[in-house]
Amino acid sequence: MSIVFRGGADVQTSKTAGLFRMLEQVLFRGTTISPGEPEPAGAIDALGATAMEGGVKNDRLNLAFLLPPDMVGQGLDTIAYLFSGLRVETAFSDPRAIEEARSASLASINQVFSDPDAIFESAMARKLFVAAPWRLDAAGADYIINAATDTSLKALAATWLVPNNAALIIAGNFDPAMVRPMVDKAFSSWKKAPDPWKSPLAVFPKPGITRPTLMVYPDPSVKPGEAILEMRYRGPDAGSTRSPSAELWAGMASDPGSKLPQAIIKGMPKWTSPLDIAATYKLSRSASWFSVSARIHLDPKGNAADAALNFKEIVRGSEMYSMKTNSSYFSLKEYERAENVLLERRKVALSDPHKAGVAIADGWIMGGSAWIRAWPDRIEKVASKDIATFADEYFMKNLEIVSVRLDPGDYATRKKSFDAYGFELVTPQKAFWWR
Repeated sequence: MSIVFRGGADVQTSKTAGLFRMLEQVLFRGTTISPGEPEPAGAIDALGATAMEGGVKNDRLNLAFLLPPDMVGQGLDTIAYLFSGLRVETAFSDPRAIEEARSASLASINQVFSDPDAIFESAMARKLFVAAPWRLDAAGADYIINAATDTSLKALAATWLVPNNAALIIAGNFDPAMVRPMVDKAFSSWKKAPDPWKSPLAVFPKPGITRPTLMVYPDPSVKPGEAILEMRYRGPDAGSTRSPSAELWAGMASDPGSKLPQAIIKGMPKWTSPLDIAATYKLSRSASWFSVSARIHLDPKGNAADAALNFKEIVRGSEMYSMKTNSSYFSLKEYERAENVLLERRKVALSDPHKAGVAIADGWIMGGSAWIRAWPDRIEKVASKDIATFADEYFMKNLEIVSVRLDPGDYATRKKSFDAYGFELVTPQKAFWWR
């Protein structure tokens, strides 16, 4: 059972970034998956709920859990209560709640400064989605959290935590005919509110950058003697006709036996010994991206900056051009295999209540119930001409960020070469949009 509200970081402005997560802290006296005592933890514990999942993400605020079928009615009552106007008023009536939430939110912000992945992703978002990088930053800015008031947080709840911006998802062993009256009863007091999406958010542009960009990150999480190369692009969002092509492309291009990984292995300098070659498509409703990445070995006599540009030339200059012009770049068997993997993954997810709830919630966020129903057909219809069009529009007519992540010590010995090529240095001080 789960409830999902569209919102999260995506609806933030440069003056409200982080307030969704702070609101979560007030409502749950902690996080959604670790609520505080006595409420709402007591209400959830009374259900015998397990596998708690949820919280504020870039595109949503959600709560999900497993419970016995005979507890469906109580589960619905609990969800309706936890996100009701009464619960909002009760939560804010405790003067300690907002200060506890403020402290927890500030601690969350401070934590990202020591998280290498968070630093890197923030730096990439700041470049690729420069028009509004705060829409990808759920943690937000410390000065915004410090200035937050009861009034601003209540206004956020009143705008976004409304029934006409929510999906209630129940998956498992139950009788829909018996459950529907329970739903009506549990949510009878919820009233339709003004449409929070009446004024659509601005669309992030493609390309996401105005010129090809080189970035290097001295990353303490990378093993000494290795480096991670990546080319990242603004990608098609969920509503785009190119989205299914991107999904299928990522599956086919990541296959170790496909032409792209083989070309990278063959074309890169021998000393790099590329491995973990992957094509990734990060699908979202408004801020999608895709990438090609590889892990390489470093050599004292090898130039890592030059290897990164060599990687770019193989991927963009050779393979993506070939993908655009050669309709048989991927074989029919590769199309069939990639389709089957995607469709089987969905089938497996829908056979398990917890995974089904997650899959349905993701689909609803991307485009509502119509998107969920149409997705298999869209995947099955992708053909070679669609991949060629995707390669042309999103590789050849797009601009990339080429990044290198390597151990700080390895970076120090190669700093001059990165400087000579014009690589921008990623640091915790410069990675975040608000610093």
